[in-house]
Amino acid sequence: MPVRTTLTRTPGPTEEDLKNELLNELRTPKPAGEPDVIIQGVAPAGVHLFVIWSKWTGLEQVVRSRIILDAYEEWKGEEEALRVTVSMGLLPEEAKSMGIS
Repeated sequence: MPVRTTLTRTPGPTEEDLKNELLNELRTPKPAGEPDVIIQGVAPAGVHLFVIWSKWTGLEQVVRSRIILDAYEEWKGEEEALRVTVSMGLLPEEAKSMGIS
């Protein structure tokens, strides 16, 4: 086994990468897998967005929410995005503990 004196870190996806991947899922949903997107409610009463995704690891809730809203706005437009009242990115274990599936 080699001995090294340096540590190589693999960077995670950028916020822009996550937004683009989520936007692709919104435009062309896969039948299964992540991200798992739940859109609850209709305008004008209010839309709740939940995105269950392992790639949220290490990101604060406010960053997750911003990524979701940015992707949703690009998909649906500003007027529809203004009707979003809840935008929550959850890791699978967080969603499970909240009873969201």
